[in-house]
Formats: sequence, structure tokens, C-alpha cells
Amino acid sequence: MLAVAALALPAPARAADAHADTVIAASRAALGLDALGTVRTMHLHGSANVLGFSGPGDLWLDVRSGDFAQYADTGPVAGSQGWDGKLSWNRDVSGVVWDDASEQSVYAALDSAYLNRYALWAPGYGGATVTSKGTETHGSETDDVLEITPPHSAPFTLAFDAATHLPVRMTTVLGQITTVTTFSDYRSVGGVRVPFAQTAEVQGNVVTFHAESAVVNDAGTAQALRRPSAHVTDASLPSGTTSIPFELVDNHVVLPVTIDGKGPFRFIFDSGGSNIVDAGLAKELGLKPAGQLAGSGVGAGTEAFQLARVDALGVGDATLRDQVFAVAPVRAGFGVSSGKPVDGLIGFEVLARFVTTFDYGSSRVVLRTQQATGAPATANAHTVPMVFNGQHPMLDCTIANVPTRCVADTGSRIGLTALAPFVAAHPSIVPASATAVGANGFGIGGASMGRLARMTLEIGGFTVPDVITDVSTARAGAFADPYYGGNVGGAVWRRFALTFDYARMTITLAPDAQFAQRDTYDRSGTFLIAAGGKITVADVRPGTPAAAAGLVKGDVLTTVGGKDAAALGLAAVRDAFREAPGTAVALGVSGPGGARSVTLTLRDYV
Repeated sequence: MLAVAALALPAPARAADAHADTVIAASRAALGLDALGTVRTMHLHGSANVLGFSGPGDLWLDVRSGDFAQYADTGPVAGSQGWDGKLSWNRDVSGVVWDDASEQSVYAALDSAYLNRYALWAPGYGGATVTSKGTETHGSETDDVLEITPPHSAPFTLAFDAATHLPVRMTTVLGQITTVTTFSDYRSVGGVRVPFAQTAEVQGNVVTFHAESAVVNDAGTAQALRRPSAHVTDASLPSGTTSIPFELVDNHVVLPVTIDGKGPFRFIFDSGGSNIVDAGLAKELGLKPAGQLAGSGVGAGTEAFQLARVDALGVGDATLRDQVFAVAPVRAGFGVSSGKPVDGLIGFEVLARFVTTFDYGSSRVVLRTQQATGAPATANAHTVPMVFNGQHPMLDCTIANVPTRCVADTGSRIGLTALAPFVAAHPSIVPASATAVGANGFGIGGASMGRLARMTLEIGGFTVPDVITDVSTARAGAFADPYYGGNVGGAVWRRFALTFDYARMTITLAPDAQFAQRDTYDRSGTFLIAAGGKITVADVRPGTPAAAAGLVKGDVLTTVGGKDAAALGLAAVRDAFREAPGTAVALGVSGPGGARSVTLTLRDYV
């Protein structure tokens, strides 16, 4: 949310765009900026509604620097966030604090800070490029629209009511994230007109703030704007360490957890995710979902979520109390593609409280408190710095000799995804032997589509050759993000003991016995799902054995090698499709072409 407040600044120099100059001059007068000579800071207090949860809210601004902080005491989504001129920080309801170093977050903060200090009304627009985009009609209202690109930031548009000349709407498009913030209910505060009502809509999620009071030069501003210290008291691990065995299912780490003392349940431990529980399980446990939000992931679509509080999450001997979980159809979503039942996910919340090692070599996750003895020293281990992309850990990497940054994602089945904008910017990284487009994964939002190729990945001081890479063709979702290059998943991480230390902002990679193994992949060319008790072909990649055998999307596998496919289960069928090249697999199939027998001869195609 952005409040309009400013210093008294001289009129802007004559702009090359005369219409933009006229709009800005008129808005300056309408806002009463000549009255701001003594204003240094502003504090707005009122009510907030975040994703359907209401409570008191506060917005603090330094109109000289543009720094800001916003606080909302709104139940399970309570928290705060701000910008201190260098860092975009966040604090969640439990007291966890982290800095979001993603370009989206930094650009959004820079754009807001630019307006908060009223640089648009400074000489030369405060160094920004400003262009008139003409007028737009919203209902009975006509707006003058300017496109503004502040120094070192991303462009946004600002719309002014042509009748009142007041700013009414700010629109930013940062990668796949579009944010529309509206301003209304302008009131005079110390002679300047300030919008007391603000609404931000981000990809279908709505946050509102309605101020009830405004104070100029509040003595508490400096403290309110300061990045808070973390204060988390909801986690316990009496022995200081716990080791939990996990099952690796299609490169996903699946381990047992308890919820409110019940279970164990099967949850994926996803460093690219957060607390999510299946809607059916939530009902069985008597959880009470509330609110409404939309979430996105690797697919092009979005999923509707609600939120629920869990009294206790148990992971081994560790307990996390009073946790917020998103409630979504996990069993019908992740479950259909994982090969075995999945009841939910854990991720950021656990990683933020413990030093966490994914020891793929021994199939165990180890949690340690910061005070516990560290992981045993390994001669070949490398510790490297990380930053956060949202809540996802990100580190430097090189894909096919092109330096970039990669998200460390234990929840991805494939070794590496080269994001679509990165590929478009560096088309030469894609070898001529790359496959045709097909489904390479499945998550929130549906299937992720792309070609397959082998590429060299350098990460954490290690070089991993011939990594089977999803060359994404996504136009929406996480893999269409233009601000980083790669997403590194389980097929790479299974070569290491991988340790996340969020308190120290480091990731440690210690190679295991699988490090030198060459990447292998499905040898059929199908992407299979389990739904309604059936093994169904969700996709067939052109130019693969499955296409040659005549399999098509929508086919149901009735038998595999003479055995009932449904009884075998998705994981076993997938294993059969990874057998040695040249293996002939007899299939019984029913589908659009009717019931038939098919012989699938496996081969490497990537």
C-alpha cells in the first residue's frame, strides 16, 4: 500500500512530453504540495483487510527518503514489511524476519519509495523517464495516464482523475506479477491531500487499508521504519537435533509429520514451498479454514486457497506450535503426479527455524538448532552465500557457461529448469539435440511445459555435467520469471548432503556417492498421472517411444507387463518406463482409440 505524501518541491522543469508536464503540474496543485515545507514523516493508522482477515493497520513514511513500513494485525496473515533504502524486509506473524532480494521486490520498493518522496514532482521528474500514455475510461471516470520509469527501477503507470487531477491508480508489471493499487478518499492533512483509502490487488489477492487518522512528524517514525529483529519462540527441539528418514519419490523428499498429535502423514519437504495441508485432511483433523487467496506455481493456472491454524506440527522430535497452513487439494494435485500419496507440504517455516540438512545419501533429513553442534566437517563440502527470492533460497549459478542465479528447490523432480525468459535471452545454450515440447513436471497451477536437453550446471563451487534440463516454454507461472535463470531440483540435489542455514544465509553442499552418476530420465516419452484409480497418460512428447507406439494423451494404461497397472501403482509403472534402453514393455491400453495392445520399446531420447 502506498500513501501519497511529499516534501515541498519546486515545480518540475519543462518536460519533453508536454501533456505529462501539464498532468503533473495540475496534480501538484490538487494535492496541495506547497503546504509540505515542514513535513518530514507521516504516520497513517486505521484498519486493514488482508486476504479476508481484518484488523488494525499502520503505514509509516519518510517523505524525504521514501522509506516506508506497513503493519497489519490481521490474524494468521498478520505481519509487517518495509524498505529502508537498501533492504526489502518482511516479518511474518510468528516473528520470522527475512530480506527479499528478488528483483521484483526491490523494484516494487524502489517504485513506491520514488512516489513516497514525491520525486515525480521534483525538477526533471527526479531523474525518471515520464511519458504520457493518453487517457483511459473507468466507468464514468476519465483518467490521464503516465508511464514512469524511476532511476535504477522498473516502469509503472500512474493514473490521475482528469476531473480532480488526483492520483487514483498505480499499476506495476514485474515479471509475472501485476499489482494494481487504487487511491481514494482524499483528505487534508496539514494542508496536503492524502488518500485515506487504498486497495492493492495482486494476482487476484486483495489487500485494503483505510486510514482513520494521520500524524505528521510522529516521534515514533524512526523506530517504526527500522528493520525489526527476529523473535521466534514457537519451535522446540529438546535434544538440539533430530534425524528423520525420508522416502525419495520421483526425486521428492517425502517424510512423516504429525499435525496436532495425529498421524503420521506423508508430506513433501519443499525448499521452494511452505506449509500446505490437503483440504480433505484438514476436514478430518477438524481444522477451520478461513479467508481466501489465490496461489500460483510452476503451471500457468492459479489455485484457490484458504488458511487454517495448526496447534502443533511435529517433524521428528521437533515441534512447531501455532502454525498457519494453506488449505488446498494437495492429494488431488500433487498426489496425482507424485506416484505415491501426499498429504501436504512443509518448507520455509521449518527451514527458517532450524539448520536443515537433506542427506540424500542416507535418505534422512536432519534438523538442528543454531545452538547445536554443526554438521560433521566434510573435506569436499562448499559453503556459499544465499539470498531470498520471496521465501525461496537462491544462489549464484552458471547454466551452460552463462552466469545467473538459481533457486534451490527440493520440491522439483527434475535436475534443472532453465526459465523461459533466460532461454529467450540466451538461445545458444539450447543444443540442437533438444527434444520437442512436452510436460516436464506438475505442481500448483498445473503442468510445466518445455523441451528437454542436457546442460552443464555450475553451482556452489561444483560442476555437474550433462544435467537433464527442462528448457521451459512457460508464458505464465514461476518458470516465466525474467529475473533469474534457473530452478535446481531433486535430480541434482540427490548428489549431495544439502544444508540450509537461514540464520547465517548460507547453503552447504557436500557431494555424496551419487555425485558422479550421469543423469537418467524416463525412457518412454510419457507423463503419467494417477487419477480416479487409473494410470492415465497426461502427455506424450513427440519423437519419443510413446509417440512411435501410438500412445496419446488421455489413454489409460490397464496392464503393464501383463500386470494390472492400477494395482502396480504410478511409482512402479514409472520405474518400468525407466528400464534399460531396448526393453520392450507390453501395455494394455484403453482410450480414444479403443482397447488395444501396445508394445513400448524404451530408449534414451535426451
